[in-house]
Amino acid sequence: MLIAIEGIDGAGKTTQAKKLVRWLMTNGINACYTSEPTNSPFGRLIKKRLRTGDSDHRVDALLFAADRIEHYYRYIKPRLDRGYVVVTDRYVYSSIAYQGALTGEIDWVKAINKWVPPPDIAIYVDVSPEVGLRRLSGRKMTRKTKYERIETLARVRELYQKMCMEGLLISIDGEQTVEEVQENIKKVTIDALLRAGIFETDTAGRR
Repeated sequence: MLIAIEGIDGAGKTTQAKKLVRWLMTNGINACYTSEPTNSPFGRLIKKRLRTGDSDHRVDALLFAADRIEHYYRYIKPRLDRGYVVVTDRYVYSSIAYQGALTGEIDWVKAINKWVPPPDIAIYVDVSPEVGLRRLSGRKMTRKTKYERIETLARVRELYQKMCMEGLLISIDGEQTVEEVQENIKKVTIDALLRAGIFETDTAGRR
């Protein structure tokens, strides 16, 4: 099973994804954490470009798509084939939201990401741009990325919310406490695990 955790910068995705993996493992499920962009050559180039304000958004979109294809077929799929639950911190919906917002070409962004399958569950951790940026300002980071602007994050959030309305993602209020957000994420995950037969009973999943 592939679970994607999505959200704007500062939403707390990484914290929630890692906590979810630890909880799954505590419940006897083989699980692993991964994230995008990766540390592949594509991913390293992306990270460098994100700190360059003048990089072309269409080139960025292509690099993200290439990194994702390599990520899926070299890392995610082999683990799915071995029965793991893979939790990824960002996936295809990040490209649709971010590169869709910045290029204005959502259909094109979707098209260049068609070579990877959708996740089994996509969870969107929703926070306002103001909250996201405030959280980011409290972190120890050397340089901001070009996405960390309130206007950009507002448009990205709109696209995420639109995808939630279309049923592509499940929205979770990310402005609650870390523990409350995690409990809501676990509820969504448990329901999916029960449907997939990974948890045999609801009681087993909620301990």
